Amino acid sequence: MTTEKQIAQNQDERDEARQDLRDTLTEVKVKAERAEDGLRPDHLIERHAVAASLVAGALGFLGGSTVNSRRTGPIMIAAVLGFALALRSSRDPSEHDGRETSSTD
Repeated sequence: MTTEKQIAQNQDERDEARQDLRDTLTEVKVKAERAEDGLRPDHLIERHAVAASLVAGALGFLGGSTVNSRRTGPIMIAAVLGFALALRSSRDPSEHDGRETSSTD
């Protein structure tokens, strides 16, 4: 095999490796974006409403037990639950269950 053929073969292998790397980076970027969307606080509260309520209750209990005001705990609970309910009600119903809404005109 001549030197020119080896150089051409090495360049082809390098180009294939670069393309594979680009493809892999594109896949990783898509997966990272999907994971990032799943970890957004409003999505976490929507998907895990019971857990969010329990955390809000625990925070309210801790806040209420360490602060002299008796209203701080319930206010914290109401704020987190109100936030979760507001997010859920501000979205389309089709976004929650994966179905499309159809209108009959």
